[in-house]
Amino acid sequence: MDTVWIVVADAARARILRCEGRACHGIADVEALSHSESRAQNQDLVSDRPGRGWASASGDGRHAFEEPTDPAHQERNRFARMVAERLKSAHHEGTFKHLVIVASPSFLGALREFMGRQVAQCVRAEVAKNVVKVEDPEALRSYLPDFLY
Repeated sequence: MDTVWIVVADAARARILRCEGRACHGIADVEALSHSESRAQNQDLVSDRPGRGWASASGDGRHAFEEPTDPAHQERNRFARMVAERLKSAHHEGTFKHLVIVASPSFLGALREFMGRQVAQCVRAEVAKNVVKVEDPEALRSYLPDFLY
């Protein structure tokens, strides 16, 4: 039978589950990944306050410089890259044949960005929904399509 991996993720946690066949019966946990930095507040991720500058050479107004990128966005991308690398190595080892991704919409987009072409070709379904807090593997089945491939 064909092994299907199901990735359930958000910006801070990911669970990888497996099942067999098109109808995906007998869902079981494979592993869990976490990235605690994604849960941190921006002020906890940045060491200093933004710099200050003058509005113009002759003006009296001062303003704060903005960060060039959002630190939380960077941490989300770092975790998406980590999950994508795990999927790439598992695909290379032949651990799964088909892949289903259930993730929060923003994390799903980040994961797509970092997923290699070979792994992306294994994706049979994507569900843009954050259900990472659903613990029971069989309860996750209600969020998946009836037939996965």
